[in-house]
Amino acid sequence: MRPAQDIVEQYLHAFYTGNSATARRYLANGLAFSGPNASFASAEAFLRASAHVGSSVRTVNIQKLFVDGSDVAVFLELVLREPHGAIPIADWYHLDGDHITSIRTILDTAPFVAASRAPDADTAIDPVCHMTVDKASAAATRDHAGTVYYFCNTGCADAFDREPAPYLAISG
Repeated sequence: MRPAQDIVEQYLHAFYTGNSATARRYLANGLAFSGPNASFASAEAFLRASAHVGSSVRTVNIQKLFVDGSDVAVFLELVLREPHGAIPIADWYHLDGDHITSIRTILDTAPFVAASRAPDADTAIDPVCHMTVDKASAAATRDHAGTVYYFCNTGCADAFDREPAPYLAISG
């Protein structure tokens, strides 16, 4: 069995460089992910919804990593492409053997919401991840209560389909 720190560091590198296939190898099938705007109950659902993250990342700076048996806590600074800049993140990973079984991510989503306040006529804000989406090339759309919502990827659309109310409360 590999050390928990090594598994998490290798996962983080793969995830934030957009290498979903490698990141997937570190995740348990029934991964439980919980973050500020979404929760997922499988590795596939989580990776589908977060596939776009790697393309937004310029640099990942791990500031502190703590290991306590099968738990790993990571404080990192995620440097994103404009307009977001540097975002502090806290992650808590739980492992079973060589696989990550749960991830709890804490971050302030205000910079994403602030950047999304004034879309132009050709763009919309994905209500799940708050990324700006070109309406003409949106990965998915949903009509909910007479309003059309645009999504950067199908994973965000799936999360919205399961339970739209929390995303509408954040974006409204």
